[in-house]
Amino acid sequence: MRYLLDVLLVMMLIFEMTFFYLPPVLHEAVGVALLLPILWHLVLNRRYVSSLGRGRWNGPRGVRFALNVLLASACLVTVISGCLTSSVLFADIVPFSLRSNPSLYQLHSAAARYFLVLAGLHLGWHLPTWWQRWLLAAGIKSRPLPARMLLLGLGGLFGAAGIYAAHQDRLVEHLQGAHLFMTPALAYSGAGYALAQAGIVILFAEIGFLLSFWKGVHSK
Repeated sequence: MRYLLDVLLVMMLIFEMTFFYLPPVLHEAVGVALLLPILWHLVLNRRYVSSLGRGRWNGPRGVRFALNVLLASACLVTVISGCLTSSVLFADIVPFSLRSNPSLYQLHSAAARYFLVLAGLHLGWHLPTWWQRWLLAAGIKSRPLPARMLLLGLGGLFGAAGIYAAHQDRLVEHLQGAHLFMTPALAYSGAGYALAQAGIVILFAEIGFLLSFWKGVHSK
């Protein structure tokens, strides 16, 4: 159930990133609906929150906490700025002068990219634990060298694809808050653009996966 929820969250986030191809009402409705699995995810992980005041703090634990705080902040800013720039669902509540503020649109765009990047890092951070559980569930107790080499090759391939996708969507410029009205990735179809966003998530998930092997990462 927990893994399915995480997959659902990532899929909904990627879907939201294809806003250019979506009717505004659908983009806003899915954005509001995204809050439900996010809240459920927090409920399922409430033990982590309660454990913050216990145990020793080291570098990896501090990094993990910082990533979680940044992810929550990016999510919050994305949601709030999205509501303030709403053209359908909250149009009768938010004053037009506020809804039409270009700085808010730019903030929403940048925050959404940070949300995507940090979600990828967060996902990758937990991949080793998930991977071990999947192997145990499948009855696989060891991985032969050919399998490891294959996984390494696939990881490199997906990472390269993610770097290309980030370049095509001008991710760095978006994170810097640049005013971009068009990127090479937006010339793709809706499905192609969604794949580009998925590639970005995979890239940062791989980075998070590598960070998770930092000594002491699983300590409390």
